[in-house]
Amino acid sequence: MKTIETRIPEPVFQQAEELAARENIPLDQIISLAVTQAVGIWSSQSYIATRANRASRKRFLEALQQVPDVEPPDYDRLPEGYVAKPLL
Repeated sequence: MKTIETRIPEPVFQQAEELAARENIPLDQIISLAVTQAVGIWSSQSYIATRANRASRKRFLEALQQVPDVEPPDYDRLPEGYVAKPLL
């Protein structure tokens, strides 16, 4: 584990202190969890962007050709009155 010194806006710090007190966990654990969550989100976004760059409309349409053309079961139908948005 590393120890760091950082500056946090006072209102955010107060909210973190309140959350830590309410959840009965140390403030440093709240901050560590918040940083861990933020890094995970940014890493996921980067991964998704990398995957998206490898995608192609042609391959997507080819994959759709493998989907059977059948009616969905009742539990999987679109709501009454649903209007689809045009594709880009």
